[in-house]
Amino acid sequence: MTDRPPVTLRPATPEDSADLLAWRNDPLTRANSRNTDAVTEDGHAAWLVRVLADPNRRLWVALVEAETVGTAAAARDAGGAIEISLTVAPAARGRGIAARLVDAAVTAAREAWPGAPIRAEIKPDNRASRTAFEACGFVRVGDRGDLLDYALPS
Repeated sequence: MTDRPPVTLRPATPEDSADLLAWRNDPLTRANSRNTDAVTEDGHAAWLVRVLADPNRRLWVALVEAETVGTAAAARDAGGAIEISLTVAPAARGRGIAARLVDAAVTAAREAWPGAPIRAEIKPDNRASRTAFEACGFVRVGDRGDLLDYALPS
């Protein structure tokens, strides 16, 4: 994609909880999330346990070299399609990480569930995410008003 260092992913662990919670409760992340409410520490801890145990979900911590720069998630629905989502850590924003993070998440999702359709749901005013997903080949396939549907062509 670029000559910048790649974004690599490692599986999230319970030890990542504090960073994940801080990034999730960041005001810009909240504004671009389906649920814009702040997440409590207890609620987050319970969510993380569920996600890490769910065979239909993957949660990764994103790294550029040794620096943690965000998260990527993949969730497989009942029909087998995979939804990709991501968060760029506040300290890592503005450095061209998002598209590399999408690319890494797609690769990891394809390794986890080969051949599954891959999609994303993005708020219409989230230009940064729309640009990052489009740069990785996603195309807009629907508009539900509060969310835009994107798919990665096979």
